[in-house]
Amino acid sequence: MTSPDERSALESLLSAHDHTALVVVTLASVGLAPDPYLVADVADVAMPDAAAAVERARGCGVLSDEGLLSDSARGSLRVVMGEHGMLGVLRRLARVRLDRGGLGDDLAVSLADAGLRDPDLAQHLVELASAADRLAARRLWDAAAAAGAQGTDISVPYADALLASGDLDTAALTVDAVLSAEAPSPDGVRGAVRVASTVALMRGTASHAADLYRWLGPDRIGPDAAYAVTTLLAVGDAACAATFARTHGGLRPVPPTSANARSTLVARGLLDSLTEPATVATGSLLRAASMADTAVGARAEPEHPAVIAALIALHTGDPATARAVLTETIAADPGCAVSTRCRLLLAWSALVAGDTGVDPTSGVDPAALPQRDALSYFALRVATARRRGDTGALMSAWQEARRTVAEAEPDLFSLIPLGELWLAAVRLGDTARVAHSVSAATALVASLGEPPTWAATWHWYGVQAAILGGAPADLLPHARALGSFADRSPHAAALASAGKAWLRVLQGEPDVAEVETSARTLEKFGHAWDAARLASDAALRVADTRDATALLQIARDIGAVAATAEPTEPGSASLGALTEREAEVAHHLVLGLTYREIGAQMYISAKTVEHHVARIRRRLGAQSRSQMLSMLRAAGYAQSKERRVHA
Repeated sequence: MTSPDERSALESLLSAHDHTALVVVTLASVGLAPDPYLVADVADVAMPDAAAAVERARGCGVLSDEGLLSDSARGSLRVVMGEHGMLGVLRRLARVRLDRGGLGDDLAVSLADAGLRDPDLAQHLVELASAADRLAARRLWDAAAAAGAQGTDISVPYADALLASGDLDTAALTVDAVLSAEAPSPDGVRGAVRVASTVALMRGTASHAADLYRWLGPDRIGPDAAYAVTTLLAVGDAACAATFARTHGGLRPVPPTSANARSTLVARGLLDSLTEPATVATGSLLRAASMADTAVGARAEPEHPAVIAALIALHTGDPATARAVLTETIAADPGCAVSTRCRLLLAWSALVAGDTGVDPTSGVDPAALPQRDALSYFALRVATARRRGDTGALMSAWQEARRTVAEAEPDLFSLIPLGELWLAAVRLGDTARVAHSVSAATALVASLGEPPTWAATWHWYGVQAAILGGAPADLLPHARALGSFADRSPHAAALASAGKAWLRVLQGEPDVAEVETSARTLEKFGHAWDAARLASDAALRVADTRDATALLQIARDIGAVAATAEPTEPGSASLGALTEREAEVAHHLVLGLTYREIGAQMYISAKTVEHHVARIRRRLGAQSRSQMLSMLRAAGYAQSKERRVHA
């Protein structure tokens, strides 16, 4: 709101034709404290007159003690001087500073923000933005556009900066204008395709990202061939990726800039992941990740190399390496756009290793995530709930995930979250909702030649889906695929053995030694939760009590975190009347789990669960099962445990 005193003071300067004092105030409006030398240059007056004008401006009461102008006074100044008069002073200021090489980032942005449209200012801001790193460049490109910079030549670097700041919508609109222009430059079109395809991947529409490169074609790809290779492999188009890889003699003949070296290493690492051991591919990706992705000249890319390296580690049963890579990437630049994606994957690495004690999505707003990260977010929620045996939380998470699941378009980098959502759908009897995505992901893996690095984990999800669905016949093709990889991948060999052991369990013929060996090997490869469940399921199906006891002990040893009973919560007489083990059974009962499901969660037999339930009912004095459940709900079971879990 304009202050009457400020308005009156400025009007008095105008009435007195004290234009030099008004110049002082105008300079203060863009953050410049009174400086007689600068005032003399901008107002074109002698030094003594400039110094006197500074004193008059200070004396009129509109300047702060530091000689600057408040927001309200700035509005008054614009009204009193008029748009033309105020911008005229600012234009002269820009000329003086440009001529002397003293127009820095902050002042240049302030001039543009004040409404000054000037070709020289715009060009200067373009130069400043081009010399800044991607994360710092956004405000400079915004100011350059406000100052009048235009044309397809600035659109791509501007879109890169928009993308780095997380503004996908404006980045897409900016490069769409390039792609639809009548005669854009070849470099402009190539850069626009790179940014547009990156946006498409982040939005979960990998097919569109690939179509952009197919439309551009090998003849126009130039030094961006590596980006095309990575994008096309992400959708499973190995043949087209090979065509781009052969462009101009392969991936080597490109200008040796850091950005080109980084993109080439990523493409080479991804190509190696299809045919070579995972360590070979990871080496190239980690070298690429060591090159700063926010430096001057850095560009939007299909996927961050550290993310791909972490995904390969997770796909090959090495969550410890995934954690190390992701932690280092987040620490290097915690505020960058990729940090949220890294944090979600870091939660995956903890989850697959058996850590279900915390909410991995706490503090994350799914509405603010691009679609591919939202997919990971919802998959984490359902995966955590399923591992905890919390049917209520699983159903709630699934309900929230349904739209994202329906929109999901599989790519190579989304196989793990899709696999977890597949298992949740099987668990809840809603497989029709994910059938299209499962089929597409299976076809994608096949189109790449079933590379063990990526395919083994996907087929393991197939094994798990068959187990959850109680369909041994559906398990067989996935088990055979894992077996075919065994000689090329120790991880695949471990999964194949576990799949074989689990098939025998489902058929009612568990081999105790085989189950123990498979469970221990699964644990070694970071599948602690699956390992404990294999041993627990087998224990429920063996006839010999000693074998069952031994298997349950293995399950407890491997799943120690999950098997540890939660401490009971004070404040309820009924709660305190139960032992810790009974309290855990009570929690699962209230959530609606069957005796068999409770046994699987706690690594005890269904019969043992039944005994616990009988004792709970006697302790509470309940006359019926329904009365017992009512009393447990009233005592705060399930809810009280959830508070402890999410605390």
